[in-house]
Formats: sequence, C-alpha cells, structure tokens
Amino acid sequence: MSQRLIRRTVNQSRNSVADLLEVVFVGELLAPGTRLLLVSPWLSDMPVVDNRSGRYGQLDSRWGATRIRFSEVLRTLLARGTTLDLACRTEPRELEFVDRLRRAAEGDGTDSLLRVHQDAALVYLGQEHGKALVADNWALHGSMNFTYSGVEINGEIVTFTTDAEQVSALAAELSPLFEEDQ
Repeated sequence: MSQRLIRRTVNQSRNSVADLLEVVFVGELLAPGTRLLLVSPWLSDMPVVDNRSGRYGQLDSRWGATRIRFSEVLRTLLARGTTLDLACRTEPRELEFVDRLRRAAEGDGTDSLLRVHQDAALVYLGQEHGKALVADNWALHGSMNFTYSGVEINGEIVTFTTDAEQVSALAAELSPLFEEDQ
C-alpha cells in the first residue's frame, strides 16, 4: 500500500484514524526513523497507543498497562534518537503540551532533538486548516488536528502515504517552519 485515504464522518469510521496512529507509532518505536515533523495548530495529549493489555510494554519500560499518551510516545521516540520538529499554536493547551514534552526531554537529555515552532496564527501549505505528521518513510496529512476531537470525534479527511516522493515533498514543504527555530 502506498496511499490510504480516510474520510471519516462523525458517525462513520470512528476508530480508523486512532487505529492507524497506533500502528504507525508502534512501527516507528520498533524501528525509529531519524526525524518526525508534526504540524498541527491544535494539539492535545490524547491516548495514541492502547497498552492496557501490556502488549507494548517492551517498547518503553516506563509504560504501565494503560493507554499511552501522545507526549509519552514522542518522548520515547526522542529517547531513541529521533529528531522531533513540532509546530503548533500558542493556546494554553498547546503551551502545556509543549512544556510537558520539553520538561521530559530535558530530564532525559534529549532536548537537543526537539525543535518547537509556536505561532499564534500557524499556517502551512498555504492553508490554515492543513495538518501533517511526517516520518522518514510515511506521512499522515489532511484536515485533522492532533487532538482527541480530531482523532476520535470530528469528521475529517486524512491521507496516509508511504510513497517516497510524496513523503519527501511534504517534508520539504514543512521544513522551512523550523529553519529559524534552532
């Protein structure tokens, strides 16, 4: 599969995006890439990996048998050497998310791998509504904010791709957001 389009309405395909996020994050944790670009005006620390059965406990010894939150997965990726470029707005929820992640990275000694660009009027790809999560070999992009509502509730259109040209083009388009924020 090189591309999958998910059209989710409020009443349809409810778990498809959450399931996809869990799969890509577990895959990324098993074989970490060199970088992860995350652009989402709004963020929340929603659960992204369901470890209630303990089946993913070997991915991070700090994880208990619970749902693992977004910031915890990103923290683990930082600890495995993945550079994280994160762009979001400056609302209280986003400030809290970024602060939690920065404190964890500082405590782990991985803060040099975290670059954050916060802008009250974040726009990329010429669209205020565009969002993306881009790894070395895959990308997830579309209308969905990386929030609980975006993943679990709202109607969204999201594209997941492993097409090398599309992933590279999206990464190149997002990279300028982080050039001045070193």
